[in-house]
Amino acid sequence: MRKNLWTRRSCIVTPRGTSRKISDEIRRQIRGGDLQPGQHLPSELQLAEKYGVSRGTIRSALSILSAEGVVQVVPGVGRKVAGENPDAEPIAAYARIARELEGRLLAGEFSAGSVLPSEAQLRAQYGVSRNTIRRAYNVLRESHLIRVDHGVGAVVLDRPEGR
Repeated sequence: MRKNLWTRRSCIVTPRGTSRKISDEIRRQIRGGDLQPGQHLPSELQLAEKYGVSRGTIRSALSILSAEGVVQVVPGVGRKVAGENPDAEPIAAYARIARELEGRLLAGEFSAGSVLPSEAQLRAQYGVSRNTIRRAYNVLRESHLIRVDHGVGAVVLDRPEGR
C-alpha cells in the first residue's frame, strides 16, 4: 500500500459566519458606547485572542465594518471607530513624537546648534521603532527646525524670530 504523501495538518476551522458575528458584536459595542468615535480598536492579535479565532477571521470582521464605514483604517496605526474625538491622540506615533519635539524646540529647550536626543534614546523613551523616530525627525527637518547630520544626529537650526 502506498503511503499518502498529502497529510492533513490539524487546524481549527471556525464555523461559517463567525466573522459576521464578531463584526456584529463590535458594532454593538460601538452603538452601546463601549467604543467611542476616534478610539483605536485593539490589535488584530488581541481581538483574535479575545474571540478565540484566527487573525484572518478578525480581518474579515474588520473588513465588513470598514466597508460599512463604521471603522476606519489608519495606516501605520491600526483601526479606529469612525468619527472624530477631540481628545484623541494624533493619528500616528511619529506625528505625536514630532509634535512633542517641536514644542520643546519652540519653547527653547534646545538652542541652535545643539543636538536632539539620539534615535536610541527616543526609541527607549517612546517605545517605538527606529523608523518611527526617523519619520518624526523628517517632519521636523521638512519644517526647517532641524537638520540630520550623519554621525552627529539631529541638529537644531536657527529659527527666525517669531517662530
